[in-house]
Amino acid sequence: MLRLAAMGAGVASLVLLAAFVVAGITVRPDLASVLAALGALAIGAAGFMYAWREPGA
Repeated sequence: MLRLAAMGAGVASLVLLAAFVVAGITVRPDLASVLAALGALAIGAAGFMYAWREPGA
């Protein structure tokens, strides 16, 4: 059940990152926005890595 929640958090973070990409295309991003997008990507990647780890690990 926890893996499913981690996967959901990962998907939500990727949707957030997609919103940052759309905003970055329409307006010129500043450094804080880029760093926030990278942080969201790291959180989403951690959720996916936790959800897809080996069952016995």
